[in-house]
Amino acid sequence: MSSSPAGFVKVAAAAKLAYVDGEFIGPAINAYYGVVQIQAIVQGGRVARLKVLQYPSDRQTSVAINRQALPMLRDEVIAAQSANVDIISGATLTSAAFIKSLGKALEQAH
Repeated sequence: MSSSPAGFVKVAAAAKLAYVDGEFIGPAINAYYGVVQIQAIVQGGRVARLKVLQYPSDRQTSVAINRQALPMLRDEVIAAQSANVDIISGATLTSAAFIKSLGKALEQAH
């Protein structure tokens, strides 16, 4: 290992990579009105994208709630690079299931 500042920077940058690249699918989690299942796509050691594979959508209320809550949860996760995000008010059950499914997906990426 080089003791030069440039070598140090490379080691420090590599140490910040939290995840292994790939696609990781969390389990389907019951959200009372249906299940939520999340896929995390990791690129460059970071959560790059999330796909919602399943979510409650058989009731008009569920569709309205999830249309608003799921993008908010996705944006929070991308910013935090973690499943440790706040639950969305008014979408408590969906949020909890989203976070749990995502958390299991990201466990696979460590």
